[in-house]
Amino acid sequence: MNDNVVYERNLIEKGSLRNWIMYVLLLFPVSSMLKVYIGPLNLLLTGLTFILFFLYYLNNGIPKKDFFILIYIFLTLVYNVMIWGLNYYEDNMLFYLPFLLIYFGFYIRNSDYVLDFMKSHKRYIDAILIIWNGMVFISFFFSGSYVYEGETRGFVSFAGTTFLLCAMAVYVFALLTFQYYEYRKKIYMIALLIPSLCILMGTTRTYLMVLLCAWLVFIYINMKKQKWFFPVMIMGISAFIVVVISSPISEKFITTSSRSESLGMNPLEAFTSGRSVFWAYDINAIFQNSPFKIIFGNGVNWLFNLNRERFHNPLWAHNDFIQILSDYGVFGLGIYLWSIKRIMTYFLQKKGISRILILTLIIMWAFNAFFNMFYTYFCAALSFPFYLLVVRYDAQLRLGGGNSKLVYRKNQ
Repeated sequence: MNDNVVYERNLIEKGSLRNWIMYVLLLFPVSSMLKVYIGPLNLLLTGLTFILFFLYYLNNGIPKKDFFILIYIFLTLVYNVMIWGLNYYEDNMLFYLPFLLIYFGFYIRNSDYVLDFMKSHKRYIDAILIIWNGMVFISFFFSGSYVYEGETRGFVSFAGTTFLLCAMAVYVFALLTFQYYEYRKKIYMIALLIPSLCILMGTTRTYLMVLLCAWLVFIYINMKKQKWFFPVMIMGISAFIVVVISSPISEKFITTSSRSESLGMNPLEAFTSGRSVFWAYDINAIFQNSPFKIIFGNGVNWLFNLNRERFHNPLWAHNDFIQILSDYGVFGLGIYLWSIKRIMTYFLQKKGISRILILTLIIMWAFNAFFNMFYTYFCAALSFPFYLLVVRYDAQLRLGGGNSKLVYRKNQ
């Protein structure tokens, strides 16, 4: 934190439901790494989080907007059970979108509390960071941490897949960003290299863009004169491109460019690793449904069945918008986009936040949502509000003010 700023906060009440919610939410990077070996771990933590959310709302009341969201979630669960019973390709599909909606609502309602928690639980957050970074660092030296996913070999650590590892890395990067901003210890900046390497040594190009955006957020909030952000951003992007070219993930780009010639794929199909083919097929099939299903969706099994029949593989959409359009319809997609707009508007309406940075945060979400998936990767979804929080926190400190619950005073 800046030396010329004193931060006064209300003390965190010990043992509160909100405390326990935060304890559990911050565990997900570690639990996600261990779930390969302890299968039900993440499922148990997710269930525990839902129970804590329920108890929290039961104890504190439900705001009108969140009340309608909870009603919608309940109806979607009933709708899915009516259509598909209790047999699903992926059980978590029932809960990914509901979790995101509840989590964003909780975060908006308790953003000041989350900031208090982060500031008063340094040791707990540090412990999470030490455990996760320690596991990843050790795994660098194990040959089993490098596997082929598709045509290229990449680093997966103990996560089993580069997509899960990269989502964790983005979450850990957010926590390290906050810790460095708050305490100005170089160890946090050095530690940023580990989640960065996870992505640079992986096989997913989508998270390269997410990583670039994360670094731009880090640079922005730590600049003394943010008016120079644009030229610094240009230099940063140039340096990032050089790093990518020099890193193992550059093989992914080489493989992609060779697909057009070796497999006869068109450039778009090659660039999207074939996803554009089933995207077009899925969208066309979705709009062949009845008006009711176009509006309210087909449930969470339908798209898997569709792609299995056509492509002999129960494929995910690998795209938030198509997956939600299929599962929850136009109405559900509208709810999802509204929730994204709601949380970004809440955190980024503060004066002094660069429009370029706002665009960077939009790209961080949208690129992941479009080319991979955002809401189905818990750690990626969990991380996003933390980036928004630290940006708003920085803006409040620079303006020398805050809201009614956060008081900042300059030293005399």
